[in-house]
Amino acid sequence: MISAFASAVNAAAPVVTGVTVSQRTNTKIVDITYNLTLDAGQKAFVELWFSPDNGLNYPIRCLDVSGDVDSNVSGGTGKTVEWNAESDWNQQFTANGKIRVIATYGDQPSGFAGSGSGGNTNSNYGQADASMMTANLDTFDSPDGDKTADMKDEAGVDIIKVDPTEITNEKWNQVVVWALANGYSGLPMGPDVNASHPRTDVSFWEAVKWANARSEMDGLIPAYSTTVVETLYGDFNNDGVLSTMSDQPEGPDDWDMYSQDTNNNGRYDPGEPYTDSNGNGKPDLQEYEDFNGDNAYNAPTPYRTGTHSLSSGRFSGYIDFNATGYRLIPPTVIKKLASGGVSGKQWPWGDVAPKDYDNFASEYHMSTDPVNPLAGPSPATARPGNGYGLKDLIGNVGEHVENGEFTGSGDIFVYGGSYLGLTAYHPDPGINIQSWSSGNYFEIEGSMDVNQKSPAIGFRCMVKSE
Repeated sequence: MISAFASAVNAAAPVVTGVTVSQRTNTKIVDITYNLTLDAGQKAFVELWFSPDNGLNYPIRCLDVSGDVDSNVSGGTGKTVEWNAESDWNQQFTANGKIRVIATYGDQPSGFAGSGSGGNTNSNYGQADASMMTANLDTFDSPDGDKTADMKDEAGVDIIKVDPTEITNEKWNQVVVWALANGYSGLPMGPDVNASHPRTDVSFWEAVKWANARSEMDGLIPAYSTTVVETLYGDFNNDGVLSTMSDQPEGPDDWDMYSQDTNNNGRYDPGEPYTDSNGNGKPDLQEYEDFNGDNAYNAPTPYRTGTHSLSSGRFSGYIDFNATGYRLIPPTVIKKLASGGVSGKQWPWGDVAPKDYDNFASEYHMSTDPVNPLAGPSPATARPGNGYGLKDLIGNVGEHVENGEFTGSGDIFVYGGSYLGLTAYHPDPGINIQSWSSGNYFEIEGSMDVNQKSPAIGFRCMVKSE
């Protein structure tokens, strides 16, 4: 729901002041008022821009507007504009909206093109990194029995885009510079040498916070929150209000909102049977998870500053699966991606163990000798991609993954071998290392605390593909 707007003032001459914003009850009509000071005898062109992320980006031009807007606007107080947000930003909701009013002398727009690399779209106001490769989570069986359904559940979507390489020092620093200038803290700059090498020595939480910063820099909705995410299912009856469950789907178990899930997608969709309990002729079904019991949808609070409070338990509750932004790759998904699309085999090349596979160390930059490891990581683009066009998912450096449930006191999972070998992740020889004999693509279970760092571990991101 578009709500909790705050003013954003353009202080250049002409001068705009006193911006107020309100949304009409049970509609997607937004009323804006403002004051405009102009030189005597002048008129201005007035344009409005919308920010869904509390003013970090203004990607949405308010086009379906009427009132004191566009050309020939005179100066004065109490100027009014009506914006039909459904037209320009349909099916989207935020509790962190802001409106920016820009006035320019003459009869032409200011030239502001929006911030956040986005535009007026219904589902995604930014654009993911164009270098990412597309992967369809279709039929796949890993050697240890993971199935397609598990991958779709962890990813939240069927088709994803993935960074073709591990995040480099250069890419890391580009995002950190932006982040520190836009409300983020606690993200250290990487080395100023070896720009094309993987960024290592970052903790799990630093990688998560960096992914959020990258999302906002690219005009995407960040996925990771410091508050439990009240999962948003959607405005099923299109009335502009997010409802808790009052009506019920019809079926043998009326209390179960999924009992008549005819398309089997795990949620109610328009057209599926329901019981009109309140007799108003429209489905008032559960459109979000009301975790705090306040009978209102609360937008997630993006993780930008400080240390995340979650040290153990279900991290999945802090992931906004509706977000368009970047995420770490879930464990089951990274195993499919590491396979290169080869199904039911221990390795992309078949069932031959790496130690018996010719040129393994050079093709994957992965040490199998704990006594004599390789000298260091190599450039992220040094080797050819696999069947998905992805490089170094099995070697070069290991990678943080998005595990939905921490083990023990906050330990996390790491996947992929490194130039230093399997044991480089942690000095404790008793950790549970799943090696090449298991077909798990070097899964390291419970080996890294959420705040621990290693020269042998980096990461890459994925984003859902619309």
